[in-house]
Amino acid sequence: MSATDEPKPEEPKPEIVPAHKKPRFWFWTAGIFGLIAGIVAIAMIARGTSVRGYVERTYTRAASMDVGEERAYTSPNAPSAVSANIVGQWKPVSQYADASGIYLRYNDDMVLIRPQGKGSVIRVDDIDRAYRSHHSSVGGHWGWTSGHGESFRGRGPGAGK
Repeated sequence: MSATDEPKPEEPKPEIVPAHKKPRFWFWTAGIFGLIAGIVAIAMIARGTSVRGYVERTYTRAASMDVGEERAYTSPNAPSAVSANIVGQWKPVSQYADASGIYLRYNDDMVLIRPQGKGSVIRVDDIDRAYRSHHSSVGGHWGWTSGHGESFRGRGPGAGK
């Protein structure tokens, strides 16, 4: 065998590392998720987490007008303008208006807006307590015909019979 007949050692092939195993991939993935979480947190802080918080930040507290657990706030604007503002920020599950005021129903809270002089008084209360207090106005309009639907019998064949 001559020197030219010797087999040449093969050059090592570069190892192919999948993208998901590269440290840079995880760094960027964590950064993107962190950015999304930050944007969501800022939006929640800026907007608040409930209609109750929005009313508290937006309108003037009037503790002397509280009725029981119902918290009162005031606004120099007419009830229709206050309602439009609140509904524009927090879409209610249901709303009803009559001569006594504008009732906005949310999952956990009720907002009642009534005229007060040239402005409005805004009342916020827990939905269950509010339903009991204002049943005569909202009774047939908020979807509950008696005690939040305990007499509802539409659960299926044979249910409640």
